[in-house]
Amino acid sequence: MKTKLLCFLPLAFCFALATARAADQAPAPALVDKTATASDSASAPPIGTGPRIDLLTGSPYIASHVASELPKSTDPLIDPLTGTPYIAVHNPDIVESAIFMIEFKRAHPSERVLFLTGEIRDAQSSNVLPAVAFTWKGTVYFHSYYFGDVPIPLLSPEQVSEGDMSRLHKVFIKLFSYYFYKSCEQKHIPYAIETAYYMGATDTIPHVLPNEQPGDNGEIQAKRVVARLNQLGLTTAKAHFNVSDTDKYGKPVTCDTVTFNFGDFTYGWTPRGCAYLGLASKIYLPGMLDSIIFSIDYQKANPTEKVFCFLHQAADGHIAATTVYTKNGQLWFHHLAPGDLPSTLTFDDLKDSDRVIHADLMVYKPALKKFDEADAQLRHQPPSGLKRYLNGYKAPDLSVDGILAELQKRGVEAKIYTGSDSPELIFVWGNKPFTYKPGLGCFAGEPEQTTASN
Repeated sequence: MKTKLLCFLPLAFCFALATARAADQAPAPALVDKTATASDSASAPPIGTGPRIDLLTGSPYIASHVASELPKSTDPLIDPLTGTPYIAVHNPDIVESAIFMIEFKRAHPSERVLFLTGEIRDAQSSNVLPAVAFTWKGTVYFHSYYFGDVPIPLLSPEQVSEGDMSRLHKVFIKLFSYYFYKSCEQKHIPYAIETAYYMGATDTIPHVLPNEQPGDNGEIQAKRVVARLNQLGLTTAKAHFNVSDTDKYGKPVTCDTVTFNFGDFTYGWTPRGCAYLGLASKIYLPGMLDSIIFSIDYQKANPTEKVFCFLHQAADGHIAATTVYTKNGQLWFHHLAPGDLPSTLTFDDLKDSDRVIHADLMVYKPALKKFDEADAQLRHQPPSGLKRYLNGYKAPDLSVDGILAELQKRGVEAKIYTGSDSPELIFVWGNKPFTYKPGLGCFAGEPEQTTASN
């Protein structure tokens, strides 16, 4: 992981707003009051007291005030739109946006929602500045850690689309830069880029959404981010603790970070900000789930062929699977990555599961190493190289809901278990129960006490 990039993020936070300063002093639309308990929130600028401005043109916009129809917050730590907790970590803009995007879409499937970022031209960049555009009862809103949910009535719901992403983000930046400038002005924070950077974490800038919970520290927040992203099916999320480096000015920095795939890209979060780290690594179904789905689909499509699944427990306790199938009289090992591999095994060899598993590993490990090396080189590029990199690949939905749908589609008995901190999936294969835990894999057995739903 490129730790140096993750360490100098506050500079990007300031620099990205510097070019928009000419329009910063224009009043902006009124903000929806979604206030957190943090003292910074209470001192946020009283935006909306002056004439409203057309954010698309910068000209005065004369119209009656558009009242927000959003539900009101009764708990400062709960998002009333999704009914779930805010992530409440320092500078959570990237993770807050990803979480809101997924949960809002699930809670309100008839509304539109779109993840927004700045234009990224490099293989690694801190010019992300993420937010979410969404619709609610015919009005377009921006969702942001810094100012909550803001109605933008000049935009139509139809514009919350991939084709208008760049335009929407430019509108967001106008509002963001205004809020940033007025916040600095009110709190007597120097606007100069260098001064703001040396102040360290940007928590000095007012924010509406909460950025911590009682008893928090860096490690607890990083673990909370990983657990929440895993719960939502973003199983590549990984924490890196006590990352030490020097920033571009030679200043020593140590912090806990989280990297994760969201959509087609990889992002990094730290308590100081976020960064784009390249194209997302391809993710695949856990071995056991892939073995189940492949065996059912292949047997159905090729009724004269056979599939053999060898389940075994890995060192960390999860259930691994070695899948062998016949194709025109030859035995093959099935792998999503690096792809299926020919086998020299005979049908008699299939009687010895240890021999089968060993033979698979002997061809799989070198093939996977070669695949990963080539894949890593392809991922180190800006978003413009995405189509060539994907080459038809589509990421699976690894949430419990996504896996439940795939198993039930194939007649596998399965149900969601909600009795633990994060939802899990209980399914039956070969007359035996197993539990799928997002981010961890499949395990033998099921919890002793279950609260399940189909």
